[in-house]
Amino acid sequence: TTPIKTNVRIICATHRDLRHLINQGLFREDLFYRLNVVPLRLPPLRERTEDIPDLVRHFLIGAAKAGLPRKEISPEAVNRLMTHRWPGNVRELENLVKRLLAMEVEEVIPLSAVERELATVPLPQAANGSVSASAAGMSLPEFMETHLASYFVEFGQGLPPEGLYERILADIEPALLRAALAATHGNQLRAADLLGINRNTLRSKLRERKVIPIRGVMAN
Repeated sequence: TTPIKTNVRIICATHRDLRHLINQGLFREDLFYRLNVVPLRLPPLRERTEDIPDLVRHFLIGAAKAGLPRKEISPEAVNRLMTHRWPGNVRELENLVKRLLAMEVEEVIPLSAVERELATVPLPQAANGSVSASAAGMSLPEFMETHLASYFVEFGQGLPPEGLYERILADIEPALLRAALAATHGNQLRAADLLGINRNTLRSKLRERKVIPIRGVMAN
């Protein structure tokens, strides 16, 4: 054989926890350390929902350049998009925006159109192919209990990293804040009343959780 000199750079991506797979014997540890030179973690869209307005604007502009109608999305509709879990991440959001542009006749896409499209999203599936707890009509406490039990199972005989309470709260509270704002059409006083807190507390939580009230999105 003749050696061939190469000069390549390998870029890999995965949505799996490779360290956990190594502990299970499902991924080679030596390969992990050979590839894991400059790791970059891109959080899923549900963890960076503040990006959604900019992404929607980007997709509106791109779709208009591709020949789809130039339209706007109402503030309430954008707020609703920010409460969705986006299992399909950015691609799911892009496809939904394109469907709305193609199917909706209004120049300003309303909340009802977004609700209609999100209602057609397939029910979440568990790893064994069965419908997840939330889709099976479980109450929120029952669903959370099931979800947390599954989360702990992922660590086998070990435990999750410390600080679990704040991480879970950081996952849940932004979605609750956005849902309250969407339900009250962005009215912070009404949203605070709905949540049972005063407006200053709401504003503090919006800053802490980096939840940005949306006024509207246009394809400028």
